[in-house]
Amino acid sequence: MVSPKRTLTSPLRRVWLAIAPLALTIGPGCGIAPKSFRALADPAPIVRARAAGLGTKLPDTVVIPALIDRLGDTDPVVRLSASEELRKRTGQDFGYLPWGDLVERQRAIDRWRAWWQTRKVALARSSRKS
Repeated sequence: MVSPKRTLTSPLRRVWLAIAPLALTIGPGCGIAPKSFRALADPAPIVRARAAGLGTKLPDTVVIPALIDRLGDTDPVVRLSASEELRKRTGQDFGYLPWGDLVERQRAIDRWRAWWQTRKVALARSSRKS
């Protein structure tokens, strides 16, 4: 590593010295990045939002109900992430708008839940036939 004393002018050196300890504590990458879909229940909204996309290798029976639950999250970014993942995974949206008012969102969540109940029955029937 090049010494900031030799290469940076005085104002730049002060900035470098101020941010270097922070950069060293953060390290490579983001420390709060979720590692699995289970982080959807994390207390931090940013972790929940990022975890919404980590269920790609899990079965619908695990992922879809959890994402539907997150449509009612208090954080709009989490709601948006859950909505987008549900849309990608199912091709449905049921008129859900993450930024809509509570009544509109709840109606759409109810439509999601009704659809999922029907879908679960169809999945159960098809697995019994196999």
